[in-house]
Amino acid sequence: MEQLIFEGLHWLTLAVATYFSFIYFRDLGDITQALLSVERKNMLYAIRNENRLIAIALAGTAMAGLLHHWQGSGIGWIYYTLASVNVLMVCFVWGWLHIGLRNQQNSATFYPIAEADNWVRPEESVVVIDNNGEARAHPDYHIKRPHLAGTPEGLGGENVIITYCAMTHLGHGFKPEIDNQKLDLEVLAQHGNNLIMKDMGTGEPIQQVYGTRECDGRFSEKKMQEWPTYRMPYRAFKKAFPNGQVFINKIPKFSQNPFLWLVDTVVEQIFIWGLLPHDRTEKLLFETMDVEDDRLRRKEYVWGFNVGRDSVAYTEQFIRDNNNLINVTLGGRDIVVAYDPEFESVGIYYNNSGKPVSRANFWGDSDQGKLPRVETVKAGLYWCVWVNYFPETDLNRIGTVEIENTAAPATTTEPASIA
Repeated sequence: MEQLIFEGLHWLTLAVATYFSFIYFRDLGDITQALLSVERKNMLYAIRNENRLIAIALAGTAMAGLLHHWQGSGIGWIYYTLASVNVLMVCFVWGWLHIGLRNQQNSATFYPIAEADNWVRPEESVVVIDNNGEARAHPDYHIKRPHLAGTPEGLGGENVIITYCAMTHLGHGFKPEIDNQKLDLEVLAQHGNNLIMKDMGTGEPIQQVYGTRECDGRFSEKKMQEWPTYRMPYRAFKKAFPNGQVFINKIPKFSQNPFLWLVDTVVEQIFIWGLLPHDRTEKLLFETMDVEDDRLRRKEYVWGFNVGRDSVAYTEQFIRDNNNLINVTLGGRDIVVAYDPEFESVGIYYNNSGKPVSRANFWGDSDQGKLPRVETVKAGLYWCVWVNYFPETDLNRIGTVEIENTAAPATTTEPASIA
């Protein structure tokens, strides 16, 4: 009877360990979503309970091994096969997230333009944030792996970082603070083709496009403060900010750190393999979208933003076709949407003058005074991702639209009516 109990315990602990190893692998393996279906609720559970999943998986595997060697329980080749698979699944996911994607929230290196010229093409699009005379550019190619980039001294005296999701083609600035508490963010997953971060203090997931903790909800006032973020070609950044700094994510030399050289080289190749077709075709690498809206092609770049629960997206071509300037009302606020040909950049600004603007440039200078940038702008992200998270969005709005129920998703493929 005693031997039967040990036998049962061996198989039970091995089964439990294998189950939790697979759950961890499936829900947080990231690239596993190309092959396996992952529900959002399961992913959120895995994010909140990552350490618990790892502990159960490894402890169960170890306990089954102890019973096998101490009491001869189980079948050797089955145990060693499953134990190897369990350890491999756990180590792959943990290594991918915490070593391969190691974020640089407080450790990013920015280079002067003279150095960056060796790494960035003139026409390459860069994600820009600025404050108090300091400006930083983040090329998509370099920011894609760490996902987060910032420095301890902040940007112009403010604790501002860039968050980036290559699946969304979105770089967006935030102050990583909620309720005046600084957040220690970790990159954990993506769902709906958008980055999910983890607030390590509370263990709560944070969706990049919203900036709120999952437990607080999309429209919560408890959220990270968004920072005005925009795109422009690198050549235009150099013209606008000759003393600007550029984020370059260099792979360490083999002679300096062979392990990190190998990890970064492998991860870099995986990103290139997956992201080039993702950006250049209509096909999604991960089929985790909830909303389909064919008003635009899936991967068309849009400039989406919201004021409260009212949201809209613009294409660059639409802005340019309207003489580079659109006056619009959104969420009760007057907004100016402009394209500056000199700096090749879309700018979206608040207009507090009470009068329509007939002229506005890259710096926000207008015939009605200085215009501050709208902080919620998601610059140049894919239409399919924007509409997935803002399904009620209007498209290429002109004038004023009365929004009766902005929480309701769009049900047609035509733009909302214009008043």
